Amino acid sequence: MHKKDDSLDKKEFQESELKNKRRQSLALEPTIPLSELTLTDPIMKVTLWIGSFGVYNESILTFHSNGFVKRELLILQTFGEEQRIESGWYNQDDSAKVLKKFNSFKTHLWPELFVETETITHDGTQWKLEVCKKGEETSSYSGSNAYPPKWRSLKKLFGHY
Repeated sequence: MHKKDDSLDKKEFQESELKNKRRQSLALEPTIPLSELTLTDPIMKVTLWIGSFGVYNESILTFHSNGFVKRELLILQTFGEEQRIESGWYNQDDSAKVLKKFNSFKTHLWPELFVETETITHDGTQWKLEVCKKGEETSSYSGSNAYPPKWRSLKKLFGHY
């Protein structure tokens, strides 16, 4: 009789558990169907680009005057192809949390350019954050291998995991 090797099953189980934990930790995910929304003018649009070696992710949070927030996540490739991978609306309660979380990053206090202070480039990642508020001048922040405080939390808010 042949004894089955369970190491592969354990590995698959562990990977599955890790994915489940990751999904459960995603506190703010879009939840509103498009059919339930009455569109109003956007009051703020925040775009985050993150890229390296020809593939750029673009995430957009659009805050509307009716209290809803729309999040879009796209992958942009060097050949001009665009592939939408996620788009959805937050309900009003979650929208308020998204706005509060975004404001907690205090982007208005950031320098326009984050400069790498180490002599060794770690990952080759470039990023840019653009904040467009209705009636105000657009603010832009960027970096190459240099990041603002709470970088991982910022990426997570925009759907980058």
